[in-house]
Amino acid sequence: MRLLGVSFGIGNEKIGNIFSFSLPGKITCPGASEWCLKKCYGYRYEIRRPNCRSAYLMNLVLTEDSEQFTRMMIGIIPRIIPSFRIHVSGDFYNSEYILSWIKICMSFPEIKFWTYTRSWEVKGLLPYLEKLNVLNNVQLFASTDPTMKLPPINWRTAFIEGDKRASGIMCPAQINDNISCDNCGYCYNKQDGNIIFKVH
Repeated sequence: MRLLGVSFGIGNEKIGNIFSFSLPGKITCPGASEWCLKKCYGYRYEIRRPNCRSAYLMNLVLTEDSEQFTRMMIGIIPRIIPSFRIHVSGDFYNSEYILSWIKICMSFPEIKFWTYTRSWEVKGLLPYLEKLNVLNNVQLFASTDPTMKLPPINWRTAFIEGDKRASGIMCPAQINDNISCDNCGYCYNKQDGNIIFKVH
C-alpha cells in the first residue's frame, strides 16, 4: 500500500495483518555477514517480485532526507494499529536513519514496533541503536548467524537454527501454519527472550 509516496507492506502469511516498512536488501545492510548476504530471503523476495524491489528503492530515496522522512512517517502511520514491523527487508544503514526511527517510535507510544538488525555489528551505529533499543515500545533483536560474534548481552537475539550458541524459542510462525506474528506476539510483546529462525 502506498501513502503519500511511502510504500507499506500490509501483512503476509508469516507476519499476519501487520503494517511494515522495508528497504532494499543488501545495499542497506552494513552489518551483514557473507553468510547473510548469500542467504538473504528479503533479497530473494525482491528479485522474484520486481514491484517490491521498486517500492523498496523508492522508500530508500525518501529516507535520504531524514527530517522530511520523519515528518512524513509521523503524519501517515495509522495511530489505531497495535504493532508495526520495521524492515521485512533492509536494515539501519546510517545514524541519521536510526535517529528518524527513534523520533517516529517516540511519536507513537501506543504502537509496538519491532525489528531484527545486523547493524549492531557496525561500531559507529551501535550507540544509536542502543538509543532505539531502550524505548518502551520497541523490541530490537540483534540478528546473528554462526559466522558472527554474539551481540551485546542486554539485547534480545535472533539466532539461526543450528547455531550451537542459540537459546530461546523456535519461531512459532515458522513451525505452525496457523500462527503468524500478528497472533503470536512473542517478538513485539516480551521484554526478554530470544528467537530462533529456520533458514528460509
